[in-house]
Amino acid sequence: MYKVNETVTGYDLAELLNGESGIFEATAPAGEKFQVICRSGHSISNLRLLPEKKAESPLWRVRKVGELRAEQQTA
Repeated sequence: MYKVNETVTGYDLAELLNGESGIFEATAPAGEKFQVICRSGHSISNLRLLPEKKAESPLWRVRKVGELRAEQQTA
């Protein structure tokens, strides 16, 4: 599990967040930013950006910005 403010990079957002729980800020290779909420026991099969223009780097950057409260994890 990532700690709050920990940043990781990789080619596949789903792979980076597999098994994680919390609130994340994800920056796509083309620079778009997303807020991603992960709940324990839930997953996505795959999420990759298909940019129209060539990205400077093919890597996603993910930073954990918070933990989920108990009621958010069960909702």
